[in-house]
Amino acid sequence: MRKALVASCLGLAALVATLAPAAADKRVALIIGNSTYQHAPTLANPGNDAGDMAAKLRTLGFEVVDGIDLRKRDMEKRIRAFADLLAGADVGLFYYAGHGLQVDGRNFLAPIDAELRSESDLDFEAVELDLVLKQMVRNAPTSIVFLDACRDNPLAAKLATVSRSIDIGRGLARVETPASMMVVYATEPGKVALDGSGRNSPFTAALLRHIATEGASISDVMIDVRNDVLKETGGQQRPFESASLTGKFYFKPRAETAAASTADEFAALRAEIARLQANQDKLLKSQEEQLERLQAKLADEAGTEPPPGPAAPAAPSPSASSVTPQATTASTPAAETKTAAVESKTPSAESAAAPAQNAAPLPDTPTRDQIAADMQNELKRLGCYFGKVGNGWGPKSRLAVEGFNRISELDLPPEEPEAASLQALKGWNGPNCEVAAVTPKAAPAPAVAPKKQAAPKKSSPSKASRPAPAPRAQAAKPRPRPSTSDSGSAEINELQRMFPEAAWPKKR
Repeated sequence: MRKALVASCLGLAALVATLAPAAADKRVALIIGNSTYQHAPTLANPGNDAGDMAAKLRTLGFEVVDGIDLRKRDMEKRIRAFADLLAGADVGLFYYAGHGLQVDGRNFLAPIDAELRSESDLDFEAVELDLVLKQMVRNAPTSIVFLDACRDNPLAAKLATVSRSIDIGRGLARVETPASMMVVYATEPGKVALDGSGRNSPFTAALLRHIATEGASISDVMIDVRNDVLKETGGQQRPFESASLTGKFYFKPRAETAAASTADEFAALRAEIARLQANQDKLLKSQEEQLERLQAKLADEAGTEPPPGPAAPAAPSPSASSVTPQATTASTPAAETKTAAVESKTPSAESAAAPAQNAAPLPDTPTRDQIAADMQNELKRLGCYFGKVGNGWGPKSRLAVEGFNRISELDLPPEEPEAASLQALKGWNGPNCEVAAVTPKAAPAPAVAPKKQAAPKKSSPSKASRPAPAPRAQAAKPRPRPSTSDSGSAEINELQRMFPEAAWPKKR
């Protein structure tokens, strides 16, 4: 009985974690596309692929850090910002399009300034894929990686001609995926992917078509993507994935499917609690109360009660839980276990008859002005911005971003407000700006018309504290030199004229 009680407690804890509020789900993505290589021919698609993928993932609730045509230092900055956002995230996603190469079984991504003239250049001019994967494994319970980087790489061919001691393979090497990660390649390991002739590569074009299919798990999405790519390339390219996910992942879950699975989870757990309740009434009763509170919380998130049957599905939630565990088989009918919840909070006839199109829509993408105002608030919090919030994106805002870049060593674009820059500001835990770092220097006074310097405004300072101004007055406005015979008296007369309030000896 004690073992059964422990198992029940662990089951309840797992259910609480699984059914956490959907609104708390945090999805973070890093998107990089490199096209305009300096030491290799320009690639046609990666810039378009990365831009389109970033836009699509934002509509699916991801916070996106993105960059196109990045040098090595810029790639490392984006990876650092991505790692900061991953703290507390539920899902991490990395998409890369561009040149990549495998050397001695290790995968490297090529920035646009990579030249790779020797083996040691890999450490200083390329970015190892493991650098990104480590950040994801460390922080995200679910990790998804898309690599459209299996192209025929002239950088790898050049490196092979000068370094005979290393093994340079075609395409990318297969990654040994840790738990709760899926790595998807544009083609099979060791093979080369095609660029295609359209706006996007064959792989990314298919991924964009199917990634937002409602109710399709990532495995379902990849089946459709694989079939599309095989058809478009005449069987020459076959996307491949290496996965060790522990649950089903949905880019866009179907609300009624998630609600039905949740109802089954509740039914199974209630049956287990009822079985153990006879001998452990007090403890199990508190567990049952906790379960009822969880049911009410889930119903509030979904906007209705768990469905009493297939004819009345729950209203969809725009941020439904991404990972749905396998449902446990219940020993009692699901409809019987839902009676108490339905009686405690029965929906009105109007809401029961409401059509599916009245469900809450996905949140709109924030406007440029909203992003600008939010960035100004964050910059003000960090002591980098001193202007008015919500007053558009002007010189003060750009100056504030440049000041933040100096203290953070990031490279946020100051010209326009961007969602990725906003997220980087929100996640910044380093030092704040100093006033001198963001306040423009005063322009030097123009060297004109020294009249104001030579004839200062009259005031009444103390006689004892006023310095002799003769050298300053002569330097500011030279005057004709008097003759040697009366030079002394002329100078005294001039000083008396300029400073009549001073105490001068009477003329003899």
